[in-house]
Amino acid sequence: MSTFHGGPRFRLCAPTGPRQEGELCLDLPRDRTSSCAGELQCAGINGLGYCARSCAPGEPGTCPDGFFCADVQPGPSCLPTCEAGGCPQGQQCIPFIDGASLCASVVYGTNCLKTPCPDGRKCQVDPSTRFPGKVWMECVVRCSDANPTCAEGQVCDRYHCLQACDPNGPNPCAEGYHCDRRGKDLPWSCQPDSWPVR
Repeated sequence: MSTFHGGPRFRLCAPTGPRQEGELCLDLPRDRTSSCAGELQCAGINGLGYCARSCAPGEPGTCPDGFFCADVQPGPSCLPTCEAGGCPQGQQCIPFIDGASLCASVVYGTNCLKTPCPDGRKCQVDPSTRFPGKVWMECVVRCSDANPTCAEGQVCDRYHCLQACDPNGPNPCAEGYHCDRRGKDLPWSCQPDSWPVR
């Protein structure tokens, strides 16, 4: 895996798990449930990846149908794509920032791939290894301790504005979200049911 600030790369032992080719995985899983089976490696960016086989960029036929060869960590790998083949009825093809795409049956939050975000907001798409086939989306409003520009009823958490909530009060959280906080010094807010992912 790669390190922050361009430091040297290194490899770690990870448990063999049940995840098959094209399924989501974690490159540093806490247990085997988020690990890949057999000779597959967890390939992608930002710690969340896909169980994949190695491939040779520019050489046709090194990836099976429904996959493409991507230059990702820890090396060129076959990532899943549904953009050409489509998805089963009732599911939609969701693209991710690394170029891969997966079929999803449930989208929680605002589907900002179908309805673009207002100016000044960024569409964030989050899959989860714990909930295959489900995706969380939101139009992110950035904030910080020095610039807490959130609207009324929201709090600044993880550098973007989230719906505030009270664990002992009425639940304002939408389906797929629950009232929680990421640390004892952080505000209570509506967190996706997929949290924590790592």
